[in-house]
Amino acid sequence: MLKPILIGISPNAQFTDVLLALKLLLQPWLWQTGQFTGRLTAKIKTYFNFPHVYLTNSARTALYLGLKSLNLSSAEVLYPSFTCQVVPQAIIKAGLKPIGYELGQIKAKITSQTKVLIIQHLFGIPDDMAFIASLCKKHQLILIEDLAHSLGATFKGKKVGSFGEITVLSFGRDKIISSIFGGALLTRESVQLNMPLPGYFWIFKQLLHPLIFSLAVPAYYYFGKYLIHLCRKLNLIALPLNQLVPEQLPNALAGLALHQWQRLDSFNRHRRQIARLYCQAFNQPFHPEATYLRFPLIVKDPIQLIKLAKLEHLWLGNWYENKIINLPTHPRMNLSDVQRVVDFIKSHA
Repeated sequence: MLKPILIGISPNAQFTDVLLALKLLLQPWLWQTGQFTGRLTAKIKTYFNFPHVYLTNSARTALYLGLKSLNLSSAEVLYPSFTCQVVPQAIIKAGLKPIGYELGQIKAKITSQTKVLIIQHLFGIPDDMAFIASLCKKHQLILIEDLAHSLGATFKGKKVGSFGEITVLSFGRDKIISSIFGGALLTRESVQLNMPLPGYFWIFKQLLHPLIFSLAVPAYYYFGKYLIHLCRKLNLIALPLNQLVPEQLPNALAGLALHQWQRLDSFNRHRRQIARLYCQAFNQPFHPEATYLRFPLIVKDPIQLIKLAKLEHLWLGNWYENKIINLPTHPRMNLSDVQRVVDFIKSHA
């Protein structure tokens, strides 16, 4: 039986993560409040040297609240067009106007109404922060760094996420570290946020998630995908892009994020090792300071290639448009898995 190689579906989850989720499931008194939230907040403050950190139920919540805290009215916010749909949605929800930009277009998009620039470090590859910082200073733009893909990346030795006035982290299920749902808002100035805690059933579903997927992933192309489908029908799995109301990150999920935070450096070393192999195989430049959440590759027909890959039990990614494919780099990938992916791409693309 061919081992399934999946780019998503909680790719960071290992045995100890499943064990912790099971342990927390049996301790409902720790679900909403407890010591994990304070410990995770302290870790983030120290790591980025930010004075204020607010844990949220998602990165989109953090971005929305960060934009709202700026108290701007009808201002333009520049954001990378090549991104997830939740970014412009958060801008609109905050009452601001999203203006997408392509690589190399930022200067041309700045107007007298532009007040905020969002930088994403797509796939964990750091943007040129020297250029970005000088641009923001010249045009008096508020810089927001979105680290959904790049937690742990650096630019000339300095952590990305430490350059701007606001930084947003994501602990979503397919991100650098995961608490299934979750995020954080980092600010230079204190802000007033009145977020409720999520309900017990929502927390229960997130804690159940690692257990379901620990059964489904090894046999995904046999019974696993049907198990996932059934659990979604039973409302035991929440879709990642579902609309969320702004809420705090509950203590139990902070515990999951904290557990993976301890392995942040080892996770990223692993991703870089795999990315280096892809770079060698496909003659691509390697970025030693990147995190490579996924490895982007331009191919002729991404949609058809993804379909063909599934026939060989490979699940490749399509973030965010039909020009590229994404190759997996996550902690469950080993060297033989990488070789399978490389051989498939070379024989079909």
